[in-house]
Formats: sequence, C-alpha cells, structure tokens
Amino acid sequence: MSSTGAKPVIFETDMTFDVDDVGALAMLNALADRGEAHIVAVMYNEVHEAGAEAIAAINTWYGRGEIPIGIYRKDLSRPDDSRYLSAIAGFRREPTSPISSDAQDLYRETLGSAPDNSITIVSVGFLNNLADLLRSDRALVEGKVNELILMGGLVNDSFNFVRHELVEDSQYVIENWPTRLVVTDFGGSVRTGTELVATPEENPVREAYFRWFSGSFKGRSSWDQVSVLYAVRGLGENFELVTEGEGRLRNGYTWSLNEIDRHYLKPKLPTSHFERVIEELMNVAPATK
Repeated sequence: MSSTGAKPVIFETDMTFDVDDVGALAMLNALADRGEAHIVAVMYNEVHEAGAEAIAAINTWYGRGEIPIGIYRKDLSRPDDSRYLSAIAGFRREPTSPISSDAQDLYRETLGSAPDNSITIVSVGFLNNLADLLRSDRALVEGKVNELILMGGLVNDSFNFVRHELVEDSQYVIENWPTRLVVTDFGGSVRTGTELVATPEENPVREAYFRWFSGSFKGRSSWDQVSVLYAVRGLGENFELVTEGEGRLRNGYTWSLNEIDRHYLKPKLPTSHFERVIEELMNVAPATK
C-alpha cells in the first residue's frame, strides 16, 4: 500500500480488439477516486497508432491525464484493428502534451522509484512488455513487484497467451516470474456495459462500448474488469485462490499451481454480484465532474 492506503497498480493492456479493457481502465480510475488504488502507469502491449491517445483520453476523463503511458516499441505479428480506438482518441483535449514513452524505460523509472515489494501489476493483454522487462532486469521485478495478475485461460488459452505469436513470451513470464503470479479467466458470463447509455456523451468509455456494439449498448464479457477488481480489492468475499492443479499453454508448456507463488483465481459469489459491482464502478461519475 502507498502512504495513503491506496494500492499502487500498473495496468498492462492490449486495448484494441475487445472493449473490456476500456471498462477495466474505467473501473481502475473509479477505484482511484475512492482512494483504493493509485494508478502508477498504464502499459500498452498492442501497436495500434491510436492506442496511447485513447488510453490518455479515458484517464483525462477521470482527471488523470498526467498518468504516464508506456508503449511496446517492437512489431507484432498480424496486429489487431479496433472498432473504437481512433474515435475515443479524439476525446482527448490536450493533444500537444506528451503522453507516452517506451514501456521498458517507463518500467525502469516507475519500479526504480517504488518502495520494495509494493507494486501490483494487472495484465489484461499480451505478455510481451513483461517478458522484455523480466529478461532485462529480473532483480528490479523481484525487488519491487508484489504480485502479478494475468488475465488468460489456465489451460490452452486461445487469445492473451498466444495471439501475435507471443506464446514463447507468455511461457517465459509464467516460468520465470519471481513473485506471486495469479491467473484469472473468470468473467465471460459477467455481462456489463448496458448502463453506459445513461452517462454523458462526452464519456469516452460510453463511446467505446457504443462503437464496439455498432451503435447500441449491450452487455459485454468482463474478464478484464474481474482482474482489476481482484488486483485492487484482493480476495475479500469475492474470490478464493486455487493452489493445486496444472496450467498449460498451447505450445505444450505446463506448470503447477502451488501454495507459494503460482495461483488460479476462482469466484465465490454469483455472476449477478459481479455484474452489479462492476457496472456501478464503470458508470459512476468521475470525482472531477
């Protein structure tokens, strides 16, 4: 925890193809408004040209346009297009201010200045930034990161752990990460976003969901929001950790869950509970409005 009691969080996102990343960042800002989280940085692990501007637009909506954004500087195999990024990037009203830097430089800066064992990283996208960080400075990760939450399937994940031919990076992170690592894939049945219709049209989160559903508001799966909820609030009444069993990637790599540093997150309450909590946090007005 920080001196204020807010949990320091770095948010790793592939905000491009799906829209639950947008809802998760909205949630994280709402939790920061409540004093539960401190958003240290946002790291972007896709390569869409409007990605950083769109992230900045969301943070600016919540009065946090100063949050640093780190971007992946290499190429990706078959990068994704987006239904909404270019549109919500235009919501940012401070286009002349710098918003992004190399993710590795930003990791070294933010982790280097953080207290020991203080940072929670919640990754709801690909593991390319994290693999590069771990390869270049394992000691920094070991000294500064308390917990890493990975949104992805425990067994034969078909998106976050394998897309863009990044499965070897995923294996490297899961195999070598030196602190506690929690995998979560719950949220497919948790549908949120319909209530965004009642928020202001200037809200970039509203616009993202509107465009993702081609001009309507429907409930979308909330894998990323669930990850953020655990990252900030911990187990509480919502979750329990599974410490026995096995995970597997599509390249054949397997790993064992254990009681020390490799866990799987399991919900304890009904889907309706998570829908209610997430919807409220996604739709609450920013503290600055």
